[in-house]
Amino acid sequence: MNTSATKIEHHPPTSCVDARVVFLTHYIPLYQVRVLQEITRSLREFKVLLSTPIEPNRDFRPDWTGLDVEVQKAVTIRRRWRHRDAGFEDPLYVHVPYDTLGRLRSLRPDVVFSHELGARSLAAARYCHRSGAKLVLATFMSEHTEQGRGWLRQRVRRYLISKADAITYNGPSCRRYLLSLGAREEQLFHLPYAADDRNVFDEMPVRDESQVRRRLLCIGQLSDRKGVLPMIDQLSEFCARHDEKLELTLVGDGPLRSSIDVLASGDSIADHQAPDSRLKINVLGNRPAAELPSLMIEHGALVAPTLADEWLLVVNEAMHAGLPVIGSVYAQAVTSMVEDRLNGWQYDPLHRSCDSPSGQSVSHLSEVLRSYLSLGSEQIEAMRDHAVQTASKYTPERSASGAIQAIQSVLNLNDSSRPGTSV
Repeated sequence: MNTSATKIEHHPPTSCVDARVVFLTHYIPLYQVRVLQEITRSLREFKVLLSTPIEPNRDFRPDWTGLDVEVQKAVTIRRRWRHRDAGFEDPLYVHVPYDTLGRLRSLRPDVVFSHELGARSLAAARYCHRSGAKLVLATFMSEHTEQGRGWLRQRVRRYLISKADAITYNGPSCRRYLLSLGAREEQLFHLPYAADDRNVFDEMPVRDESQVRRRLLCIGQLSDRKGVLPMIDQLSEFCARHDEKLELTLVGDGPLRSSIDVLASGDSIADHQAPDSRLKINVLGNRPAAELPSLMIEHGALVAPTLADEWLLVVNEAMHAGLPVIGSVYAQAVTSMVEDRLNGWQYDPLHRSCDSPSGQSVSHLSEVLRSYLSLGSEQIEAMRDHAVQTASKYTPERSASGAIQAIQSVLNLNDSSRPGTSV
C-alpha cells in the first residue's frame, strides 16, 4: 500500500534488451531497489556485484528482492573526507574489490555497468579492453562535492572517462563536471535519483496548517557535513530576533547526537550557546524509511542544511509528501528541483549575508523563514501542490530508462532520439 501524495503507475517494459549486463557497485540503498528492479525487467540478464552488503554507518536491513545479487571479495578502507571550502570532515568508506576480473571472466557480460570512478571501474575498464565488452560508468557527483580532489584522482577519472563507451550522470552539476574532465556530449545519459515509490501516499493527506506551519523537519545524519549545528544556531537566532516560536524535529543519528541532545535539553555546548527558549528541538534518532511519509505530514516544511551532498534524496521524498523544501544550495537536489516561492526556497547555510561567495544573490535562512511564515493558507497549499508535481517527474522508471538508454547506445540498439542529455 502506497503511503505518499503521489500516485505512481507501473507499466511493463515495451521491450527487453537482449544483453547480459553486470552492475558493479558498493551496496544497494533502499531507494535504489526499485530502480534496479526496473532495470532487471528490461534486460535479458542483469547481475549485481556488491563490494559489501552494507556500510558500517548505515542503519537499515538490506533488501535485494527480485535482484540477482552476489557480494564480492573486497577490502574496505575508512578515510576522512575533508572539504576545504565548506570546512568539514566526514567519514568515508572506500571499497576495493579484488576479485572483479575473475568474476567478470566467469560471467562474460556484454556490458559492464560500473559505479563511481575508482578501483572497481579501473578493473571493469581493464576487463572490457581485453574482452571487447562495453563499459558504462555510473557517476553520482556535483561540482561542489568534488572541489579539492587531488591530482591523482583527477588523472584516474580522466582516464576512465576516455575508456568509457557511455556515462550516466545524476544531475546538471554532475554533467558539467564530467564535461570539464573530457567527457563527450554523446557519451552522457541522465540517470536521476528517485524516491522509493513503495513509500508514497496514494492521496495527499489533509494538513491542519495552524498545527504544522511552525513545525520544521530535518532528516539526515547528525554530522558536521550535514550542517545541523549551524542550522540550530540560525534558527535560535531567528526566534530571538523576531520573537517567533518554531519547533524543529531531527530524524537521524551520528557523531553529533550527544551534543544535539544537550542543546535540545536547553543547555549549551562548546562553541554553541543554548538555544533560545522559543525554539523547541525534538531528536528522534533513526526511523525506518516506511515511517517517514507519515512523519512528514505532521510538519510544515523540510529544512535541508547540508554543506555538501551530490544529490540529497530527502528532497524528493519530502516533495512527494507535499512539503516545501528550505534547502541548502550545496545539495544538487535543491539547485535542480527547488524553485524559490514555488515549491520551496534555496539558501546558503554558510553565510548570513545575502551574497554568496560566487557573488550571486542567495538568501540566508532568516530571510527564507520570514517569507515562509508570511504565506497565507492558499499560498502554502499551492506550494505543496507544486512540490508534489515536481517530485512526480522523478520516478524509478525514469531513472531506469536512463540506464537502459546508455546500454542500448553502447550496443548500437538505440534508434530513438537522445533524451539523455536533458535534465
